[in-house]
Amino acid sequence: MLKLILALLLVTTQLSAMENYFWLTHSERSLAFPGDILRFFGRDTLWGPVHSNGWIATQNVGGLPVAIGPVSTAMSGFAPGSPNPPMQFLGGAPEFNAGDIVFPDSLTYLRETALEQGTYIYEPLHEWYCIVLDSIARFYYYPLGTERDTTTAEYFDIQLDSFRRVIFVDGKLDIRGILAARGHQLHLGCSQDIRIVDNIMIRNTNMQNGTLPDGADSRIALASEQGIYIANTWENGRENRAQGSDVVITAFLFAMGTHFQMEQMNDVGDPYIGPSPDERGNIVLTGGITQYHRGYVHRSNRGGSGYNKIYHYDARNRLWRTGVFEPIDPLEEDWVSPVDNPLFPAQFTLSVAPNPFNVSTTIRFTLPQMQSVRARVYDVQGREVMQLADRQYPAGSHVLQFNGESLASGVYFLRLETLGQIETRKLMLIK
Repeated sequence: MLKLILALLLVTTQLSAMENYFWLTHSERSLAFPGDILRFFGRDTLWGPVHSNGWIATQNVGGLPVAIGPVSTAMSGFAPGSPNPPMQFLGGAPEFNAGDIVFPDSLTYLRETALEQGTYIYEPLHEWYCIVLDSIARFYYYPLGTERDTTTAEYFDIQLDSFRRVIFVDGKLDIRGILAARGHQLHLGCSQDIRIVDNIMIRNTNMQNGTLPDGADSRIALASEQGIYIANTWENGRENRAQGSDVVITAFLFAMGTHFQMEQMNDVGDPYIGPSPDERGNIVLTGGITQYHRGYVHRSNRGGSGYNKIYHYDARNRLWRTGVFEPIDPLEEDWVSPVDNPLFPAQFTLSVAPNPFNVSTTIRFTLPQMQSVRARVYDVQGREVMQLADRQYPAGSHVLQFNGESLASGVYFLRLETLGQIETRKLMLIK
């Protein structure tokens, strides 16, 4: 019989929120292939704060990786064999000997809060399948080792209408779905592996680049005491079905025991042997990734297997308490919505279209009040190639034109600074 363990006690703890990283790892070494140190390459753009307790390695392939935010490591430098400089630092000089960030052995705080909310889910010898339906999390459960069939499996719904809804699943969990764009916080913890079987996203997120809809204040945290996997499903591009099968994720992911990694790498010894190449599409992620070991989402075996990365940092949630590293109080308003946060005013918008573009593109931005705007374009080496604006603008909508006729085809970065805010966009000039 299904056991939803009811709340026993409400414990309130006040703590300062830990920063949520765009990229946080304990070790850059692969767990699946222990000899491998995974490297950042030229196509990797690190959009937010980055920290590793281990050696961060880079390689000049397609150019150097670019760090938009701060980078820190517990080591004395970058991994031996990395180029010099190891990457382009647009967010300031890297910090070395920064100390370890301690990864908790278990998701104690999420377990406790789920107990308090009566949403600790446990049924021995069963697996779980969650579908997020705007303001409902529907949980199907079925015996281990049996085929999942949602037409016959038992299920129950959990309303996501509280300020913080914390759910903990004791067992294996598959998940997909869409959360309403406003008014919801979903914290979902799991004692075993989480498999993302299709998109798990905020409604109306841009499916190509991960941009959130205007005014979105909902947020998702998925945390596993073991690993998080991109499941090798048809929806996620199995058998080279990359057209229309990108994996869209708008969440902070925490793989506290192992890694965030693609499932079934089409490799030697893998029970899945797919086509060669086996390019499945893109992982379009807006949020952040915390993992104990660095995981693979693409490998070069068999002509290429896995996913390209389109990752962006969700800066709305920089100090959002997720319940992974520190306790949370479901009733405490410890996060600031875009409407109230002066660093991320709801009225501020920035867009670039077309992108990619041939020769020229249009940059549109809106301001909630009069303020100074500074807009510059940099190449992948971090060199300024063009100044577009450096003056006061009144409140309202404004347009800038970027003309790259004198520039070579390639990747550039728009950096737009206003009072208390910096926004960066990747520009693709293709002649």
